[in-house]
Amino acid sequence: MVGMVPVGAITRVPGRLLERAVIAYWRRRTPIAVPPRARSAALGDNVQQTMNLVMPLADPSPVATAHLASAMSSVADVVSFGLDNVGTVHLARFDIIGDRLCMLSVFDGDFETYIRDFVATIGTVFDVLLDFVVDPPARPVEQHVDEFVDWVGAHDLYQVSGLVNLSPDLRTVPREAVLLFDARPEVQLAAYRSYPGHSVAQIRRALGIGW
Repeated sequence: MVGMVPVGAITRVPGRLLERAVIAYWRRRTPIAVPPRARSAALGDNVQQTMNLVMPLADPSPVATAHLASAMSSVADVVSFGLDNVGTVHLARFDIIGDRLCMLSVFDGDFETYIRDFVATIGTVFDVLLDFVVDPPARPVEQHVDEFVDWVGAHDLYQVSGLVNLSPDLRTVPREAVLLFDARPEVQLAAYRSYPGHSVAQIRRALGIGW
């Protein structure tokens, strides 16, 4: 029943099939080695880093999600106190996006040091939350720190930047970029890192607004 199918869909299908065939050919003929983790270098403690920990939920149903939300509420104070004690965290959020539990954070310094620090302070929180995710690492995480660091690294969104291409034509896209996104379909494309020259309180004070 061609009349019931959007015209755009008819024209897209052959192109998509050809695209998949080309990518499969490239993957066989010129495979690329995708590192397990890519992130910006942070050689100093004052360089902000991002972590996007994405954990597929074992059961994404509304009832299971409600249990997860209840568990998160029960440890919220521990999370706040623990991350305060880590001392390098600018922001941390726990979000449910689709069928994944995500911890999105901005921190200073080295990735592995950061993970080890928050294991020391909120390891018990992850012991609770990992009950809800697919293929969790061994617990308690405080007794399996190396394994937990590797597990977090494997579930942290792959971070890429600097790829610019405004054409939909497959012939103009770098082959390495196509194969990278075929292997890593979920990535962090860009992040802004900066320390403002003036705080909000200073700006309000200078404008006479008060705080």
